[in-house]
Amino acid sequence: MPATTTATELQRNYKRVVQRAKKIKKPLTVLSNNMPELVIVDYEAFRKNYRKVKKFPRKKSDFSEFLGVMSEEEADRINKVIEEECERIFPEDWK
Repeated sequence: MPATTTATELQRNYKRVVQRAKKIKKPLTVLSNNMPELVIVDYEAFRKNYRKVKKFPRKKSDFSEFLGVMSEEEADRINKVIEEECERIFPEDWK
């Protein structure tokens, strides 16, 4: 089961959420209104698992280095897992 937190928890307890992400060394999905909003992962785990990324982009607007890091099939598989878990956790919201 993917690790999750909420956007509110991230806002209120940023340091605790970051410590958790570093500790588990796996993607931490942030939910907003019970829907996946973004994923947080420890930088070293990110570099280890996504070797194509050699450095973080210097410009805030330049994310071209991240394009192609994950195949469309991998992204679809991750999205499916997240959606299934959200359905399981919040079944009334998925009706």
